[in-house]
Amino acid sequence: MDLATLAFARIVCRWFTAWGITLACLVGPSAHALEPINLQLKYLHQFQFAGYYAALEKGYYREAGLDVTIAEGHTGDEPLANVLAGTSQFGVGSSGLLLARQAGKPVVVLAVVFQHSPYVLLAPQTGPTQGIHDIIGKRVMLAAQSEDLVAYLKKEGISVSDFTKVEHSFNPDDLISGKVYGFSAYATNETDYLDKKGFAYQAYTPRSAGIDFYGDNLFTSEREIANHPARVKAFRQASMRGWQYAMAHPEELVDLILAKYSKRNSREHLLYEARQMQALVQPVLVEMGYMNPGRWQHIGSVYADLGMLPKGISLAGFLYDPDPRPDFRWVFWGLAVVLLSATAAWAVHLKRLKRERERAQARIQVSEERLAFALDGAGYGVWDWDIAGGTVLYSDRWLQMHGFQREDIPERLEGWEQRVHPDDVALFKANMLDYFAGKTDTFTAEHRALCKDGSWKWVVDRGRVVRRDAAGKPLRMVCTHADITARKEQEEQLRLMNETLETRVAERTAELQQVIDRLKQTQASLVQADKMASLGALVAGVAHELNTPIGNSLTVASTMENYVKGFESDVAKGLTRSALDNFVSSAREGTDILMRSLHRAAELVSSFKQVAVDQTSTNRRRFDLRQTVDEIMLTLGPTIRKTTHRVVIDIPADITMESYPGPLGQVLTNMVNNALFHGFEGRENGTITIAAEVLVDDRVRLTVQDDGVGIPSTHLGRVFDPFFTTKLGKGGSGLGLNITYNLVHDRLGGTVQVQSQVGQGTCFTLLLPLVAPLAETQPAGVTTPV
Repeated sequence: MDLATLAFARIVCRWFTAWGITLACLVGPSAHALEPINLQLKYLHQFQFAGYYAALEKGYYREAGLDVTIAEGHTGDEPLANVLAGTSQFGVGSSGLLLARQAGKPVVVLAVVFQHSPYVLLAPQTGPTQGIHDIIGKRVMLAAQSEDLVAYLKKEGISVSDFTKVEHSFNPDDLISGKVYGFSAYATNETDYLDKKGFAYQAYTPRSAGIDFYGDNLFTSEREIANHPARVKAFRQASMRGWQYAMAHPEELVDLILAKYSKRNSREHLLYEARQMQALVQPVLVEMGYMNPGRWQHIGSVYADLGMLPKGISLAGFLYDPDPRPDFRWVFWGLAVVLLSATAAWAVHLKRLKRERERAQARIQVSEERLAFALDGAGYGVWDWDIAGGTVLYSDRWLQMHGFQREDIPERLEGWEQRVHPDDVALFKANMLDYFAGKTDTFTAEHRALCKDGSWKWVVDRGRVVRRDAAGKPLRMVCTHADITARKEQEEQLRLMNETLETRVAERTAELQQVIDRLKQTQASLVQADKMASLGALVAGVAHELNTPIGNSLTVASTMENYVKGFESDVAKGLTRSALDNFVSSAREGTDILMRSLHRAAELVSSFKQVAVDQTSTNRRRFDLRQTVDEIMLTLGPTIRKTTHRVVIDIPADITMESYPGPLGQVLTNMVNNALFHGFEGRENGTITIAAEVLVDDRVRLTVQDDGVGIPSTHLGRVFDPFFTTKLGKGGSGLGLNITYNLVHDRLGGTVQVQSQVGQGTCFTLLLPLVAPLAETQPAGVTTPV
């Protein structure tokens, strides 16, 4: 059969097909009951599915002869499972449908609603250097059908096994509370909740890595298309009509959702979702439901590059064609009927061609208007260069940008160099030649352009060749034209600031050095004052502790003196055996008491001597922790006994450290004094417990805990700050714990932390190495802990 006959048969077939569909539409709904249909959504009712609500409530489904039930989802897995099982005829899925198709599941995509996937991966904002790789080793919630996020992570070198995947709760509070570090979400939904909570987050989008997948897709099964082709076509057409209406009337649809579907989200949130969807659905620039086979092929290539699909997959049967090529075999059998209707059919065909041509011209005009609207909205001008003809057309926005009227600028290429600043012409030409030579993908040139008033305005031109001849020679080029004067002025200001930056930095550095020098002097004075205060407490302790054994010795010596005088009298009168025995017994008892008292005094002097040496020096030595703490508490005895509180030491006797007992004593003294001074206000009979244990990593955990009033949470983060005190003017300097912090970190090589609960007490925890690092020569001073 020749091509003319085949074309003619195609024309007649289309005519009869159109006639049959028209007849069915006219008599179908009225002659038959509505067909029950189930549409399975991915998630709960929200504006994400507004088009289907509009199609139902505006009667579009009913006009198509369909009685549609819309079922909401919960996990995201329901659409694929229900459509394959036949409990739902249609579903809403992601670009992961391509993976399901290649896995042998007979799914067919009917239409694309979201031209860009709304999926993002949210994480807490931690700083300017954070990145997507920070999720490694963390807890992450990934929703079902978020295959584009999985592909994005794989492209970044992150597999699902690199983090702990947690079942998705769809509750953003889990991200805020730190229950998880990563949280897959829709850019149209959860971000609104986080913004209202004031939670700072980082949103990672697959598009940043060049992965631009389709979002929500309407799909069905091969079985549904084979058994009910007219129903599938009618459902798709009514759904897309509903989406067109929903995106044009968002407030009406929000009210409809709240009235009939769900009050789970507020009206404000639903409107936020509608606004965010405009950029993803693009109802103005793209025909609703449009899908590009080339883009699906690209999505398959991305999956293949990441090892998620084999290379070179086929899309055959995956993408729905609402107007498939008809089967012409029956035409040949009915050729006689066709020939009889030829004249009428040809007339109908001509009329249809005319209508199609008019509609095509109308669509072209609408597309051009949409493009002009988009460019004007972005502030871009356009120039269109007919390279072969040598003409250039400038858009109205381009002319307005430079103050020209259309008659001021000829539509010829000649004279363009006069409108480019002389200093920029060479670079402009070089960039153009590089683009034509294939060195760059896009022509880009930043230059100064002449305005009608004689001034120069910084602009950037970006463009590409849109048509070439058979040999690849460029024939037409289109470029956008944007004003970047403000940016250039800011760059110039930044350049001038940088020129003076070094001078200003040097001056500021000199000022800061002077402050640092004065601070170091103050630091040394404060540390020395703290040492002298500790030494004063030591002297008081020595005097008090020695008072008892020395007093006892004086009492015994005085008593012995009286015994001697009595003995002399007995000798003068005539010494008897009983008198001698009494004198010897009394002398022996007095001598024992005197020796014990003097031995105790010697032990105290030895202990006080070691403590004094330690507190007035920073010498490193080997010592027993329990013995050293006992000696330090001995010096605090007078201070403790002035109160009604007690100190309990719970330290094993076998902990040996090679460290700095002087700074350690200063730390414990400050902590005990701090507890006595602040911890038991309004309380009696408090207890301070000093405990220690050796850890497996050659460190010792030393705790100083009291059962006092505790520290309010508002003060807890500042207790180590210099000059922070709640007793200002009442004897508190605010330096004790700051000096303690620096001695622990700088001299003892450890760390100190504080936990406290109001009404239950406070616990300071020191983690110290058993062998301290060699200390620097300068003393630890007053600094702010970081």
